Amino acid sequence: MAKPQDPAVVAVELRNYLEGVAKHFIERAYGPDGMPWGTKFAELEELAVHLGQVVSQSMISQALARQAVAVPSEAESCSGCGGPVTPSDVTEPRAVSTQVGTAQWNEPKRYCPKCRAAFFPSVS
Repeated sequence: MAKPQDPAVVAVELRNYLEGVAKHFIERAYGPDGMPWGTKFAELEELAVHLGQVVSQSMISQALARQAVAVPSEAESCSGCGGPVTPSDVTEPRAVSTQVGTAQWNEPKRYCPKCRAAFFPSVS
């Protein structure tokens, strides 16, 4: 299992890349010459907030979707009896409210033939 990283450290490590992405956003929004003279600061701020929310929502949704399909082998046992479980093609839609909107993903479902129970793998 990957070790959680300090978000502040990750932000510092990705700063140059993120500054390049911000430059790309400015060029896409305003053209190659950048923001036109006379553009109100409030308009720039509103654009930056909206773009930040889209990036944040996408990052959260993509990370949760990837995690849901990458169930580790230690989670592939029944939480009740400890026996082997059978993966299912069935997933359960999940949603959670975040600071930047609703994150959605499909959670994998497992079945224990011994306990005759369906469940979703979880972290021990």
